[in-house]
Amino acid sequence: MDRRTACLHQADAFREKALADPEHHDRWIDEAIAWLERAMEAGGRAAVTIDADMGSLVAEPARTANTEAIASHRRLIARQ
Repeated sequence: MDRRTACLHQADAFREKALADPEHHDRWIDEAIAWLERAMEAGGRAAVTIDADMGSLVAEPARTANTEAIASHRRLIARQ
């Protein structure tokens, strides 16, 4: 498993923790965001998005700058 994929798995695990533990939701979401950022760094120009309907992580080619992609991910995670 490459580093990017491992980071995506970690982000997904923390997102699941956030859903299962409402009392510490913000803490787990912050961890998920950190792992998504690591995945983006490891993947070069790959961007990571969240499929809001299915709740799974999906890798797609980057269409925007990394900073815009990170801000977008924070909004998507925070809305769940």
